[in-house]
Amino acid sequence: MKRICVCCKKEFPLNDKHFQVISHFKSGYSFCCLTCDRESKKVKGNKKEEKFLKEKLEVKLQHRDLVELIQILGYYKGMLEYTENQQTPMHVIDRILNKVHHEIEKHKK
Repeated sequence: MKRICVCCKKEFPLNDKHFQVISHFKSGYSFCCLTCDRESKKVKGNKKEEKFLKEKLEVKLQHRDLVELIQILGYYKGMLEYTENQQTPMHVIDRILNKVHHEIEKHKK
């Protein structure tokens, strides 16, 4: 008699060499081959650790985005300073740049 593994979809003879013996199952054997069973039992990272790594990556991306934003604002501030139209208040851009710098410092800690 043969059985197809539900995990890898390969066909094996239905014996203890290929499938785990489970006495309360109707046929007495597992539905998953021993190879797939071993793979499924390997230690994997826990969900808290995965969540922490994901959040850490998001913070890094935010930090990179903030640095890029500072560069863009600084560039436009320089362009605005050299235009003839001086109606744009430069103190607003300076205040935004200071806030972004402050946020970057908070993320670094």
